[in-house]
Amino acid sequence: MRVFAATVNDMRYQAKYGFYVLYAVLSAVYVIALLLCPAAYKAAAASIIVLTDPAMLGTFFIGGIWLLEKSEGLHRYYLTAPLRPFEYIAAKAMSLAAISSLAADIIVLFSFDTAANYVLLTAAVFMSSAAFTVIGLWTASFARSLNHYLLLVIPLEVFVVMPPILAVFGITHPVTNLLPGMAAWQLIRRAVGIHGGVSSISMFCVILFWLIAGLVIANRRIPTAMQSDTGDSQ
Repeated sequence: MRVFAATVNDMRYQAKYGFYVLYAVLSAVYVIALLLCPAAYKAAAASIIVLTDPAMLGTFFIGGIWLLEKSEGLHRYYLTAPLRPFEYIAAKAMSLAAISSLAADIIVLFSFDTAANYVLLTAAVFMSSAAFTVIGLWTASFARSLNHYLLLVIPLEVFVVMPPILAVFGITHPVTNLLPGMAAWQLIRRAVGIHGGVSSISMFCVILFWLIAGLVIANRRIPTAMQSDTGDSQ
């Protein structure tokens, strides 16, 4: 129940600071771009757009959210609140994953003439967005400022998105399917109608592994980072 309440509270916080407006604007831009894209390339373009927009925007947004909370002194409140660190992290992941999934569905719905597998699309984007968000939160906990966070997160974004982009141009290797961005992309492309040889179940397992790993490292780091932000000692 606390995780649900925290998730709703996070959604209100994100709406207050305009994160949802930015999602809407970017989603509209991508819908227009896909409508103008030649039909032969639309599915491939959509798979990359959905990966880099809804699925990965949470990685950028979580840094801004963490730094906003830090500047407003909310981390001191979270240290004394009954909400556990894991619940705090889970709420962040679920709130951003929910809006990411909705944005992905809207982009595909309004830009495709043919039917897509929305169940697979929603599940893939939700899980991958949650994984990217918790890893992004862990990264944000080391940032001293927004500019510092951008320096820290750009290598992470390159690590996630570069393998799928290279794969679009035929540069790939089976080992790259063990990377979170590649696994997410494989599921997204299958959802928009591009069928490959990889198993959807195996790709979900890869994303689940990265999600659990992200939760573990974030759960260990966040309490220490919050105490450091408030000037408290362990």
